[in-house]
Amino acid sequence: MTSYDPNCDNCMKCGTCRGTGVVRRTRMDRGNAYYVDETCPTCRGVGGKPAAGNHNHR
Repeated sequence: MTSYDPNCDNCMKCGTCRGTGVVRRTRMDRGNAYYVDETCPTCRGVGGKPAAGNHNHR
């Protein structure tokens, strides 16, 4: 099984993080909102997964 490659046509990007591997979460602290980048829980920071078809990862 091959791994994810963002340049491959037969690999799918993660829909949650859109292929970046991180998601931005909003946190509240005493009424002030701030953003925290966290590892994507869906793809675990990989960015996507290989799909069916031929893969030419070089």
